[in-house]
Amino acid sequence: MDNLDLGYPFVADSLKAYDEYSLLITDGIVMDFSDLPDGVRVQRILTVYQLMRSIVEGPNLPYIIMARSDIFNSWPYPDLDNLYDTMRMKTFYSGSDIILMVIGGRIVFRNMLHGEMYGEEYAQY
Repeated sequence: MDNLDLGYPFVADSLKAYDEYSLLITDGIVMDFSDLPDGVRVQRILTVYQLMRSIVEGPNLPYIIMARSDIFNSWPYPDLDNLYDTMRMKTFYSGSDIILMVIGGRIVFRNMLHGEMYGEEYAQY
């Protein structure tokens, strides 16, 4: 497991953008929590089902989700589709910002953005 490079601007800016938020991280994310704001709630995520449940049942705060690409790629595509719907509904109904960072390779996003997963009609972003 590699340490997460918090010097990367998007990661560093996201972690400091809110005073209070839920930080959901998968296995393999190693980081120093001492630089985070005091209002951060950290939870380790083991499965996609646990992640969806944490979002649905969690507080109406911003969420920052950090997942290693190998973990994210191991989750079944229909479950990732359900995760997307869960995040979309949480942001719509509660107004919670959700930032999802997949750290590592591009397999999942290449499939989603190029229509290899669901077909070209879903690749219109």
